[in-house]
Amino acid sequence: MLSKIGDHQTVPLSVLLKRELANEKIERPEISHGQASQSKKGEDFTFIKTECQRVLGDGVTTYSVFALFDGHNGSAAAIYAKENLLNNVLSAIPPDLNSDEWIAALPRALVAGFVKTDKDFQQRAQTSGTTVTFVIIEGWVLTVASVGDSRGVLESAEGTIYYLSADHRLDVSEEERERITASGGEVGRLNTGGGTEIGPLRCWPGGLCLSRSIGDLDVGEFIVPVPYVKQVKLSSTGGRLIISSDGVWDALSAEAAFECCRGMPADAAAAQIVREAVQGKGLRDDTTCIVVDIQPPEKPDPPKPHVKKHGKKVFKNMFRKKTSESSSQSGKEEYFEPDVVEELFEEGSASLSERLDSKYPVCNIFKLFICAICQVEIKPGEGISIHAGTNDPRKSRPWDGPFLCLSCQEKKEAMEGKRLSGAGRYSSGSE
Repeated sequence: MLSKIGDHQTVPLSVLLKRELANEKIERPEISHGQASQSKKGEDFTFIKTECQRVLGDGVTTYSVFALFDGHNGSAAAIYAKENLLNNVLSAIPPDLNSDEWIAALPRALVAGFVKTDKDFQQRAQTSGTTVTFVIIEGWVLTVASVGDSRGVLESAEGTIYYLSADHRLDVSEEERERITASGGEVGRLNTGGGTEIGPLRCWPGGLCLSRSIGDLDVGEFIVPVPYVKQVKLSSTGGRLIISSDGVWDALSAEAAFECCRGMPADAAAAQIVREAVQGKGLRDDTTCIVVDIQPPEKPDPPKPHVKKHGKKVFKNMFRKKTSESSSQSGKEEYFEPDVVEELFEEGSASLSERLDSKYPVCNIFKLFICAICQVEIKPGEGISIHAGTNDPRKSRPWDGPFLCLSCQEKKEAMEGKRLSGAGRYSSGSE
C-alpha cells in the first residue's frame, strides 16, 4: 500500500472535472482491453462492458466496466455476481446527476451493490462464494471495488505502480482477524491431529482463507461483502491496468507482470501474463487476466515507460490524497495539475454504518426513505437508521439516516455478529 501525506495541495474531484470541461484541453481517453485465461476448476469469470451510455442533461456520456470473479466451492456465486452486480450498483445511484456527482456517488453505490448482491444470492441457499475485483472507468477516473484476493494494479505511463485493491486474506490483516473473532468466528490453521497445524490461516466453520467475499453462506455472515474502494484520477498520459485472479499473483509480482508484457497490445499482454504465471508454478488454479490500456487519443501504442526506481520520498509524493479540507477551499485557490495520479477516495472499513454514511459531497442526493442497500421504498417511521445500536453518542439518534429496511437491517446485524446467521457447519473449505 502506498504511503500518503496530507500536506500537499490537492484538487477536489469537482474542480478537476469542471476545469477539464471548461478548458477542453484534456480529451477522453481511448480504452483498449484484452483478456486471457487457463482453467483448472472452471470457477473464474470475467465481465467486460465498454461504452456504457448514461444520459447527462441534454447529452450522453460513457463509461466502461471491467470485473473479475474468482469463484470457490463451485461457480454459482461468481456467475450470479457477474450477472447482477452492475445492475445493483447502478440502481443505488440516484438519477439526474452530473458527472462529478455521479463519480462521487460511486463509492457508496458500490458498497450497497456488493451487499445487495450477496444478500440476494444467499437467499438461494447455495454455499458457493467468489472474490470480486470491479472497475468502473469514467473519463480519466478509475473506481475500483474489491473483496477477496483478486487484485487490480495500475502502472502509470511514467512507470510507477499503484495497488488499487486490497488483499483480504486472513494471513495479511490482523484487523480483519480481530473483526471475525469479535463477530463469533474462529481463525486458525488446519489441524491435522496431534497439535500439528498446516497451511494458511482460515476462518472456521468453513475453512475459508478470506475475510471478505460474496456468498459463502456456509462459513458465516462475518465473511462480509463490504468492498475496499479506491478511486483515482490518471494524468492525461494514461496507464495500464492489470486485473487478475490469485492464479497470477501467487506466481508473479506486480513488477514482473508489467515487465513481461512491456510494449505489447492489451490482448497479447493478457495472454503473456497468464503464460508467465503458469510457466512459473504450473496450472495449479484457474488463472485469469484482464489488461486495460487507458491512453490519450493521439497515442495509440501502449505505454512504454522507462524502467526506473523512485526514491522513498518521491514514491510518497506520487499518490496524493484528496481531503475534505481541500474541498471546502475549491473556490478560493488556484490548483496545480497533478503530476502523476490523484487519489480521490479510499475506504476499507467493514462497517456498514461508516460506509453508507454520506461523508463525501453527495450527502443531499440520496433519498431519505429508500433503503440504502436494496433501494426499496420505506414508509416514514418504518426505516431503521444505519446508526441504530451504535456506541457513538453523536450518531445514536434513531431519526438520523440513511435508513435500512427490516431485512437489510437483519443482514447488517448478522454481519456484525449481533444476530445468528443461517450458516451451516461444514468441515472443510476450498479457497
